[in-house]
Amino acid sequence: MMFCRFCGTTDSQFRISGKFGCEHCALQFSYPIKKNQSLIPKSLIDEIERIFTKSDSKIRILSVRTRLTRNLRHNLFPFYDVKEEEVKRLLDENGFLELLNLGTNPILKKINPMVRLYLGGEDHLRLEIIWTAETENTLQTFPIQQVSKERHKNIKSLLRFFFQKQHWAFANGFGYIASCPTNLGRGRRDSLLLGIEPGVDPSFFSLFDKLSEFGIEFAPSTDHRRESLGNFRGLVVKISWKNAFAVQKRKFYKILGLRGSL
Repeated sequence: MMFCRFCGTTDSQFRISGKFGCEHCALQFSYPIKKNQSLIPKSLIDEIERIFTKSDSKIRILSVRTRLTRNLRHNLFPFYDVKEEEVKRLLDENGFLELLNLGTNPILKKINPMVRLYLGGEDHLRLEIIWTAETENTLQTFPIQQVSKERHKNIKSLLRFFFQKQHWAFANGFGYIASCPTNLGRGRRDSLLLGIEPGVDPSFFSLFDKLSEFGIEFAPSTDHRRESLGNFRGLVVKISWKNAFAVQKRKFYKILGLRGSL
């Protein structure tokens, strides 16, 4: 029977749970790896830009979220051990422990962006950076660039911490090792919540079917929090992608007017 000789996870356990028990499981077990094309062709970029420009007054950006997940290197994953004390110690050593307390850190009291750290769950540590609309924003007025230099510096420092390989499970050829095989790589997922009003160009919806081959998912949102919508009560759709190539994300965000995003 196939099993990981480092953590003891068996092939049958992996098939049932869909989760790695440690960083070495990624080398031990087989799983489907979806290959997405790296670059969105210019013709499709132009088509997206045309539709968004035409429907600008009918589309609102309600929120923008970036999520990063990490597991401690040379440790069992949360499937076996959440390692909360070890993660807290690492956060403390690097000056980020206070970010676990939403009520005391000034960076967390600002709605844009809301920065949150979570322990446990699928991975040892999860970071979420969420921008929400405080007013009725069109694509051109979403306040993603209205960030003080101090807050921007704090967030960048936190992101650098998440990309320091000496702390996290990492393997050449795989990238950062998450508990879920689909999160291998950067361990990053970006998503937008869009509010769609009546009268939007009908081709808006069919357009996003063409983006699936680039790893961009588009679907009605059912798991959003009501407070993230502000006063909007129309159709809400989510656009999301995992481990996006930086160049394609920049192009897509440029169309949405989100040049200041992370």
